[in-house]
Amino acid sequence: MRQLLIIDDQSILADDLAEMLPWGEIGIDVVHKAYSGSEALDILKEQAVDVVVTDIRMPGMSGLELIARIRSNWKHTKCILLSGYSDFEYAKQALQLQSSDYLLKPAADEELMGAVRKALQELDREWLEVSSLQRAMYTLREQQPKLREYLLLDLINGKQSPRSKSLQRRMETYDVPLREADAFHLLLVRLDDAESGEDSGQGELIDYALANMAEEVFSDRFAFWHGKDQHGFLVCLIAAQNGEAGLDDDGGPDAWIESRALRLQHAARTYLRVSLSILSTRSGAFPEDAATLYPAAVAGFRRLIGRHRELYVSLSRTPIQHPPILLYELYRPPTLSTLLEIGQWEQVEDKLRRIFEELETDGQASSARIQEAYYVMAAAWASLSHKNKQSLFDPAGDGAIALTDGQAAASMEELRAWTWRILHYFRQLESAEDKDSRANIIKQVQSFIQRNLEEASLQAIAASVFLNPSYLSKIYKMETGEGISDYVFRARMERAAALLAQSAEKIYDISQSLGYQKPSYFIQLFKKHYGLTPQEYRNKLG
Repeated sequence: MRQLLIIDDQSILADDLAEMLPWGEIGIDVVHKAYSGSEALDILKEQAVDVVVTDIRMPGMSGLELIARIRSNWKHTKCILLSGYSDFEYAKQALQLQSSDYLLKPAADEELMGAVRKALQELDREWLEVSSLQRAMYTLREQQPKLREYLLLDLINGKQSPRSKSLQRRMETYDVPLREADAFHLLLVRLDDAESGEDSGQGELIDYALANMAEEVFSDRFAFWHGKDQHGFLVCLIAAQNGEAGLDDDGGPDAWIESRALRLQHAARTYLRVSLSILSTRSGAFPEDAATLYPAAVAGFRRLIGRHRELYVSLSRTPIQHPPILLYELYRPPTLSTLLEIGQWEQVEDKLRRIFEELETDGQASSARIQEAYYVMAAAWASLSHKNKQSLFDPAGDGAIALTDGQAAASMEELRAWTWRILHYFRQLESAEDKDSRANIIKQVQSFIQRNLEEASLQAIAASVFLNPSYLSKIYKMETGEGISDYVFRARMERAAALLAQSAEKIYDISQSLGYQKPSYFIQLFKKHYGLTPQEYRNKLG
C-alpha cells in the first residue's frame, strides 16, 4: 500500500491537493493531510508514508526543518518541496537534504503528480537494490558462519530431519563441507577455563580463537563443521575428505583424530593459556547419525570426563545405539498448534502435507506412528477449538469429525480424511467470523462518518474502531469497493444536497458543518460533483 502525505499550513490548499487529484492513477492508495510540521510528524510516527509533499514556508516548523527530521528518522521516505519563491538558497538546502524534487507554486497538477511518480520510482529502485540477489548473496556470505552453526545445532538436536530435502538445500546454500553418506566423527571440546575467560571479558574472543585453532588442526585432512551448543561445548563434525583409507598409515582415523586432538590441547595451552577437555565419538553415517551421536557424546562427556581437566576420551569402541525412527516434522517448529493459533492456513496445509509425507516414508506408517500423529494433531485442534469457544467433543456439530473420534487413528487413510475434514471446518468457521467482523467494522465506520462529517479524518475514523488507519483503509476498500475518503466525500455531498433542499441554512454554514473551512472550496467540490453550484442547485429545486 502506497501512502502520500501532503503538508500545507493553508488547509484549503492541502485539502485541494489531497482530494482533487487522481492519486490512484499513479499507485497512491492512501492520502494523508497535515496543516503543520508537528501534525505531519505525528502522522509519520503512525503511518508508513512513502512520499511527503510539503510547503517550504510554514509557521513553527518550516518545510526544510521537517525534511531534516524525516531524513534522520525515516530515511526511505521521499520528500518533495513546494515553494512560492524561486530562491537559490532554498533550492541548495533542499539538495543538501536529498529532497526528491523542488517545485514552484502554483505547481501544475501534471507536474506535481509527475514528481510524486518519480519519487515512487526512486523508492522502488532503492528497495530493489536492498533486496537484490547480489546484495542478498553478499549478506549471506557474511552471515554464513552463524547460519552454518544454527543448522548444525538443528541437526544434532533433532530439529532438522536428516532425510528432508530442506537439509540438503540449506547445506548447499551455507556451503557446509560434509556430504551425504560421509563417515564422520563428532567431537565435543570443552574450555575448562570458561569461567575465568568470561570474567575477564575475553570469553567470545577465546571461543572464536579456539574454533579457528580447531579448524586449522583438523581441516588439512578432514572436512570440518563446527558450532557452539547450549551447554557451552564446541561441537565439531569431521569427515575424511578422500575417505578414511588415506588415514590407514597413521593407525586409522581414531588414532589420527586423537593425535590432532592432543595437538589442539597443546596449542590452546601454549597460545591461549587455557586448558581443553575433548571427547570424540565412534564413526557414524552423515547426516543420519548426528542426532544419535550428539546426546551420546554429551552423556559420555559428563560420565567419563566430568570435572576433570585437560582429558581426551574416545568413544570409538562404544556401539552406536539406533533409536526408533522419529517423526521430526510432527514436532519441528513452527508446530501445528502454533500455526493454527496465528491462523496461517496455507502454512498449516503445508505442515500437514509434510507430516503425512514423513509418515509414509520408510514404512513409518505403523499403527503406533499413526496414533502418535493423531494425538498430537488432536491436541492442536482441541486447543484451537477451546480458543474459538467451540465444543471439544463435536466442534462442527458433525460426529464424523469429532475430536474424540478414535476411528480417525485406525489407518493412514482415516487419519488423512479426518485431518482434512476438520481443517476445512475451522477454515470455514474463521472465514465466516472474519466476514461478520469486517461487516460490523464497516457499519461502525459509516455510522461514525455520518455523525461526524465535520471532523471525519482518516485518523479520527480509525481511532473510533481502534484500528490502524492503513489497515482500516485496506479492509474498507476490500469490503466496499471504494476508499474511505470516497465515502466521506460522497456523504458530505449528499448531506449538503439534503440541507440545501430541506433547510434555509446559508451556504457558508453548510460548508462549515461539513468540515470545509473555505466556502469557495466547498462550492468548487459541489459543482464538480453535481454539475451545479450550491445556489444553482437550491434555485433549481424551487
